[in-house]
Amino acid sequence: MRRRTSAIAGLLATATASLALLTGCTADGTSTGAAGPESGRDRELTRAEQARLDEAEQRLVQRCMARQDFPYWIFPRVSADTERAFSDDFVQDDVAWAREHGYGGRLKKAFFAEKKRDRNLAYRQSLSPGARERYTTALSGGPDTPVRSVKLPGGGTVGTMLGGCEFTARKELYGDVDAFFRADKIATNLSGLYSPRLMRDRRYTAGVSAWSSCMKKATGRAYATPAATRADAAERTGGLSGKRAHAVEAGLAVAEATCSRQTSLAATLAALDREYGDPVRKRYGEEIATADSMRLAALERADRAS
Repeated sequence: MRRRTSAIAGLLATATASLALLTGCTADGTSTGAAGPESGRDRELTRAEQARLDEAEQRLVQRCMARQDFPYWIFPRVSADTERAFSDDFVQDDVAWAREHGYGGRLKKAFFAEKKRDRNLAYRQSLSPGARERYTTALSGGPDTPVRSVKLPGGGTVGTMLGGCEFTARKELYGDVDAFFRADKIATNLSGLYSPRLMRDRRYTAGVSAWSSCMKKATGRAYATPAATRADAAERTGGLSGKRAHAVEAGLAVAEATCSRQTSLAATLAALDREYGDPVRKRYGEEIATADSMRLAALERADRAS
């Protein structure tokens, strides 16, 4: 089962500077119940469906904030290519995408430029200290707002505030916000339970070694891992013009993707993820099914309300 990674959600949520673009902001309303694993619907949303749900959450936040006499502007929908640019794939294996977008540098730059023009951020900055505090309280809750914390399977905890339009909106879409938050955070943080064993597997180390040798032949440079290639791309493009920077980035990304295909590194990783990850996902099957079914139910509510 493909699991939606948390990396993109985290990056985009950070970029919204607490406006919770992708993490769930919505409107005042009452709970309509929560679909659980007993519903039998345990598929993930497609990227297009997730985009619709994200947009619906923003619309609900807009209505909720208006009821408290604050404006809220909906951020433009993030394209599939931009979302992909923020993904945490270990290795690039799409040669055509790499040729056009490199590692997504231009897409990321455009996204952050758009965020700097976000009217919500500008509006909040324009407020007096007292009004800004009221705005923040309306959006996400004040200092006394309860926080829900969930212990992650691999260690550590993550929390969310249970107040403001963000909470009220999630309640309208998901029903039992507490159940969804717990299930979702567990379901999207399972890789740490098996990735250390996967990375010690000889098939993995042999695959990375073969890929590294291919990259040496293709670029004349020594790269131990794809992460090293991307770090080098960032260093080598610093200070270059947009066109020249993209040419360098795309060249390295195409080499990475080509070598990934020639050495079957991406396929090896996918097979190892199934071998090591499926037992873990089975162990947490209830949480995965709950998160997926509740997200599907939230999408249905959003579509009915649109």
